[in-house]
Amino acid sequence: MPNYKNPKYEQIESEERLREVANKLAKQDTVAVDTEADKLDPYFANLIFIQIGTPEKAYIFNAFELDDFSPLKKVLERKKPLKILQNAKFDYKLLKVQAGLELENIYDTFLAERLITCGLQRGQSNLGALAKKYLDLELDKEYDHYNWDRTVRTGNLKKKHFEYAALDVLTLFPIFRKQFQQLKKQDLMEVAKLEFACVAPVAEMEVKGTPIDQKRWKKNIREIKEKRDEIHDKIQAELRPLYKTTQRDLFGNHVDVVNLNSPSQLIEAFAKVGIDIPSTGEQVLKKIDHALARMLLEYRGYEKLITAFGENLLDHVNPKTGRLHPDYMQIGADTGRFACSNPNLQQIPTDSEFRSCFRVGEGRKLVTADYSQAELRILAELSKDPALVSAYKEGKDLHTYTASLMFGIPEDKVCHDIERFQAKSINFGLMYGRGVRSLATQLEVSVEEGEELLQKYFKQYKKVEKWLEKVAKQAIEKGYSETVIGRKRYHKKPDPDDPNYERAISAIKRKGKNTPIQGTSADMIKYAIVFVYRRLQEEGLNAFLVHTVHDEVVVETTEEDAERVKAVVKEEMERAGELMIKEVPMKADAMVSDIWEH
Repeated sequence: MPNYKNPKYEQIESEERLREVANKLAKQDTVAVDTEADKLDPYFANLIFIQIGTPEKAYIFNAFELDDFSPLKKVLERKKPLKILQNAKFDYKLLKVQAGLELENIYDTFLAERLITCGLQRGQSNLGALAKKYLDLELDKEYDHYNWDRTVRTGNLKKKHFEYAALDVLTLFPIFRKQFQQLKKQDLMEVAKLEFACVAPVAEMEVKGTPIDQKRWKKNIREIKEKRDEIHDKIQAELRPLYKTTQRDLFGNHVDVVNLNSPSQLIEAFAKVGIDIPSTGEQVLKKIDHALARMLLEYRGYEKLITAFGENLLDHVNPKTGRLHPDYMQIGADTGRFACSNPNLQQIPTDSEFRSCFRVGEGRKLVTADYSQAELRILAELSKDPALVSAYKEGKDLHTYTASLMFGIPEDKVCHDIERFQAKSINFGLMYGRGVRSLATQLEVSVEEGEELLQKYFKQYKKVEKWLEKVAKQAIEKGYSETVIGRKRYHKKPDPDDPNYERAISAIKRKGKNTPIQGTSADMIKYAIVFVYRRLQEEGLNAFLVHTVHDEVVVETTEEDAERVKAVVKEEMERAGELMIKEVPMKADAMVSDIWEH
């Protein structure tokens, strides 16, 4: 066990010593790796240290004294040794941009901890928390105590900086050993390997960034604001005769009679047109057959787009690259799904003009590929329902087919806006553990009618109902839900004396139904990302990943390589699906375009 009060380290400040140490480290079975910099953005950060440690000693490569780190390639870019890191994606990006180094064969203590505690805790996977949990060691991780940005400006490195850097790698070995045993005990090794394999392609995706046409984006915002203002004026004009005021502002324009963002004023306005409403919620307004309700919903739609996708998104454009570099959190949800922030490109609507703003320049193309109904195919596979499996094997439109079975009408007679919509809502709703009331609200029918529709559905898909009941029960009994490859989401079983016991049990059952489906889909897209990344490298194609959204990947390439890249992406996505889904055919669709299309 290292001496944490007086950590053993060596400062490497000459090219000759760097080469000697690199040769020594390359012979190790396992090393720990970390970096220190003054900023989070790799394009604007100043690299301070690269630390590589053995269990006994940390080697600190001082970037103030060293320019060429290429001798470290034989340590970092080969299968051996295994590299242990904490939040490896950050270090990968910094090493790539600032030192021209990559990482191969990674173990990430941050991701490992998320897997071990998934569903039980969040935000306790940083190095300080892990050192306390596994080593009962208090690490001083306060940034202000070390003032790295001032250190860069002055070049004034002190003993405390080197000790801090040394501890960051030396503590990783005992944490790794204890985590590794826990991963084996919880049967999480396969999913851990997948997460670790994903680090490099995701880091590369963030480094490359996503192209965006800023002028087109601003134009879209202007047009949406114009539409919002137009519908705003229509609403005010509709309501103005109902109010006695004719007040105008200094420019002669009518003053608003109702604040469209005030629920109480809107309830009063509806009362004036003879409609009593309990609230101004979306579901309430959708049920009202009146022009005022329809216009208000349209107005809110524009407001929502402006708020979510306003010009603030352009603040994230990197001035050095002219591109967006979002943060993709590999285990952003407890199901294993990615999350995205700074900015969140996963929330861009598929049917909006905003997607057309993500475009490449002349001679470049985007290949967009996604799975066809991945989660429903997973449901068919896991439930082994013969009707559902047969529908996919025969290549049927599942929602139309389901409606045909439910309502006893030929598939070519199914109404798209009624029967197919109802079948589609149930197909997707069941995967998220939605109950009768929620489905009834979406379908705009009574709870009794919703119950009747569900009974018709389960009459056709009997094994789906049994499977959903089984996994909900198992979530309670086992205390966790799992995916095909063994990713686990743990559940905290409530105390029977808890007044919210039944509500908590219902929540666990919903998670129990959803997790095997959504989690397996998350595993599938991660395998696809790894496979696509490696295949593009193997074939030497001028192409790289730039984005992912749940069941979709986006690759940028040259015009010449586009069709080959399209074929590769489709093949590798379907290969990833076939790792887990054996009975039901997995289908991926791909297209080539100048813009991000769905």
